Amino acid sequence: MEDCSKRLLDLVVLGGLLLVSCSEPPVAPRGGPIVLITLDSLRADVVTGMGGEPELTPHLADLIREADWAGRAVALSSAAVPSMASLFTGLRPWQHHALHDGAARLSPELLTLPKALRSAGYRTAGYHTGHWYTGEFGYDLGFDVFEDLGKGGEAAERLAGLGEGRQFVWVHIPEPQAPYVRRDWLLPRLSEPAGSLPRLPHTIEPVQLAAYFDPAVPLPDEERRRFWALYRLNAAWADERLGRLLEALRSSGQWNRTVLAVTSNHGEEFGESGQIEHGGNLGRELLEVPLIIKLPAGSARRIAVLAGQRVSAGRLWATLVEVAGGKVPPAAAPSLFRRAAPAVLSELYLTNGTNKFSLLEGDDQLLWESRFAPAERDYYRARAELLAGPPEPGDAGDAGDSKGEAISPAAVASIARRLGAAFAATPPLTGNRGPSLSLQRWGRRGSKPVHDPLRRAEMARRLAATWTTFLTEELPPAEEAREWLEAFPLPPAAPQP
Repeated sequence: MEDCSKRLLDLVVLGGLLLVSCSEPPVAPRGGPIVLITLDSLRADVVTGMGGEPELTPHLADLIREADWAGRAVALSSAAVPSMASLFTGLRPWQHHALHDGAARLSPELLTLPKALRSAGYRTAGYHTGHWYTGEFGYDLGFDVFEDLGKGGEAAERLAGLGEGRQFVWVHIPEPQAPYVRRDWLLPRLSEPAGSLPRLPHTIEPVQLAAYFDPAVPLPDEERRRFWALYRLNAAWADERLGRLLEALRSSGQWNRTVLAVTSNHGEEFGESGQIEHGGNLGRELLEVPLIIKLPAGSARRIAVLAGQRVSAGRLWATLVEVAGGKVPPAAAPSLFRRAAPAVLSELYLTNGTNKFSLLEGDDQLLWESRFAPAERDYYRARAELLAGPPEPGDAGDAGDSKGEAISPAAVASIARRLGAAFAATPPLTGNRGPSLSLQRWGRRGSKPVHDPLRRAEMARRLAATWTTFLTEELPPAEEAREWLEAFPLPPAAPQP
């Protein structure tokens, strides 16, 4: 039997060849630079102009008013690794196979955005932040210049120096993800009077949030208010960093010729679905992110998306490739210049014994959970210990099992091995027994469960049909992803943070 993953990989590679060697050459782009700015963990409902506080993100608000299209996009995952890989490839997580922290590297066979634009004649520069978006994981491929963002000075200088030639610049701003930092000069941007805010420490580190990632650990209201306030302050700081980049771009004299896109890799949760941070589930607060697109002045192109309609964040890839005059591979999500079905499929793999899927149609969200292994009792505390790092000599630490003993590194590795082996051997969508299904309806804010068995069954059929697009059968991950796993073996890593 022909291996399905080989056919999928061939399809993706064929699309890349079409970009550079199609018998009908791509139409030469007439515009100027292409700039993509991504933020980390920015949910849509904190953005001014999308339901957020009136003064919180003024630079984003100004850009929304000037944009050709601005609205709410749906991330293709709530975890860092697969969500950014989807932005870089236009593919769903199961297609690009950067599924989780243990399999985070982009295959060199994939046609990433910088590779596609460089093939179309663009000089490319990337300014990255964070552990997962480095050259170690394949994000440098296709970039002529690839540097750590740092404080942003070199990225701003690059934007200020843009000329009329074809240039692509990607900048990833690490905020508003944790650590959350209190910047007092931004406090007036919060809607609460200063006296009503809880006591805000100077910094909250990710390890301080880790315990509440466990759904079984209740999040005290005072802590939730503290985390939520500092997260929004981080969003205000991210907006300030964005504003400095936009000011540099305007100073280049290329603003009216530039295609500019601003979005986030995923959102952030503060107890709305029983967890905190991101990567634990596929709730609305984790998937709904801002997407803002500014086209060159006088552009004949039009975004073919109705105002107020949510779109897949994965469609941004094809949008920027088409702007450059390139061809879009058939497996990639269609550009925003084309009409497409509004449903969005999101995916989350290798959680505590489960894979999770979401299909959003209008305001209805079908949540599908398949199980590949029994839940590990110490999964969440093992995750917390990984975030905390090794204890200092003589420090017993706070984490421990029911007897007060710390979880050993061997026990953490054992949990990872058990989950990893079961995940690799189990069909991801159907799991080892029938999936658990639930239906949610998104309102003006948040979402709520809906009891509608017919609608739930109808959406479940569409979710399965969408997930199996480009696949002839569902195979376990180890078999389906043979090319990726042979090139980049799955290490005995711990559960994804």
